[in-house]
Amino acid sequence: MFEKNYNFFGVELDCQVLTFSSTFHKESDAYAYLKKISTAAGYKYTRIETVNQIGFPDIILLKGERYFLIEAKRLDKKNLTSLEDDLKWQFGQIAFAVRSVTLELSYALVVCKDNKLAIIGQEQTLCRLKNSLHY
Repeated sequence: MFEKNYNFFGVELDCQVLTFSSTFHKESDAYAYLKKISTAAGYKYTRIETVNQIGFPDIILLKGERYFLIEAKRLDKKNLTSLEDDLKWQFGQIAFAVRSVTLELSYALVVCKDNKLAIIGQEQTLCRLKNSLHY
């Protein structure tokens, strides 16, 4: 269903897959999970409600000087082989994602499918995210 690594416009991204007993029926289920674990870890969780704001990500997590920008997607296809082709992106989202990973910002893509949640990003971002949120 998910690959171990993805090449996203020339940037190598790692993928960590979490498996749950419940199913992610929609993208908002991923939001709820992220809110639960981030607030438990002391992060301020902010869901960006506006649509099509030049590709700005869905979620911002803030704690002191630490931050994470998170874009959440639901995978409708059977497998995720290409980040740019297999997901539904809104205007500006791919450009924002490419710019974020090129600048090595703390950006992660969270993709849910069935009972799995894939967290995709640069290795250092995924390590910081995992250590911060304890997932």
